[in-house]
Amino acid sequence: MNEEHELFYGYEIVRDQEQLIIVDLMKKYSNEPVTEELKRRIWDELQELKRIGRINIPFKVEIRRDRSNKYPPSIEVILDTKV
Repeated sequence: MNEEHELFYGYEIVRDQEQLIIVDLMKKYSNEPVTEELKRRIWDELQELKRIGRINIPFKVEIRRDRSNKYPPSIEVILDTKV
């Protein structure tokens, strides 16, 4: 059975491939302290990758903080789950 699906954003997104690009980008920043400035730099670099066409997947960049202070804060790139 061959099912055709309408593209949610109007263009094809290769999620696995784009996720690898984002993971590689995040490795570059893994030893830096988590700050709003770092969050902005990551967002800017992801926007540049989007502009040049290396990624298309919608994303959001957030700082995750542990309320119990057991774990250090981390930056998380949240990918759209619809694709």
